[in-house]
Formats: sequence, C-alpha cells, structure tokens
Amino acid sequence: MRRLHILPTLALTLALALALTLVFAPASVFLPAAFAAHDGGHGGHGVSRGAAADTPAANAAVYSAKGAVTRLEKAEGTVTLRHEAVPALRWPAMTMTFRLEDPAAADGLKAGDAVRFDFRNDGPTPTVVHIEPLD
Repeated sequence: MRRLHILPTLALTLALALALTLVFAPASVFLPAAFAAHDGGHGGHGVSRGAAADTPAANAAVYSAKGAVTRLEKAEGTVTLRHEAVPALRWPAMTMTFRLEDPAAADGLKAGDAVRFDFRNDGPTPTVVHIEPLD
C-alpha cells in the first residue's frame, strides 16, 4: 500500500526539477546557436550573434566607440582598448583586445592614448577598421 504514496511524490519531484531546469538553464541549452542570446567565450561578456556573425566581413555592421589604448602589439596585429559601452551590441564598458585590419593604422599610437575607433564584430576577435587619436 505504501507504493501508491510514492508515485505522487515522484511526479511532483520530477515536475519541479523540470521547471527549475527551464528557469535556470542558459538559453543556449534549448535554442540553436543562431538564436542564442550570447556567446560566453568572449571574455565573459556577451557577443552579439546573428546576421553580422554569419555574413562576410565586408558586409558586417561597423560600430564606433571611444576608448584608450592599454596595449599595442603591431607585430601580432592587435590592440587592447579600454572602451566605453557599445549599446548596439549590449556590451558594457570594458577592456578587450581587437584585431587590427591594417596594423599600420595604429602608427603613432601608444598605451594611454585616447582614441575613437570603428570596428566590426565579425568573429571571435572583433576587427578595428579605423582608429584615430582624440584631440
């Protein structure tokens, strides 16, 4: 007779476990990659996914921001910038490394310089397409 009392308890436990899984699991568990809200592999912040991530670089959207150079590695073709928030990508202000489309574009820049830059979010490392010092 005791077995009959176990079934409702087991059903309730399973329903609760399913509900908690649906509430607390990241969207990427349930959605295909194209619909995932973010990609956690980009320095801990969300990288916008979708059309811009799937199109050729020439057609990717270009975003602008202001920031400061914290590190410049021309031989590697990268620049690390402490930049303001980029609302269009839902990025908070942060410090991150960008690939330089043309390393010569950073000629004359050094750590500590305030800059305005344009970039494409076209891969695992966004690409700076234009960078200039702020007056």
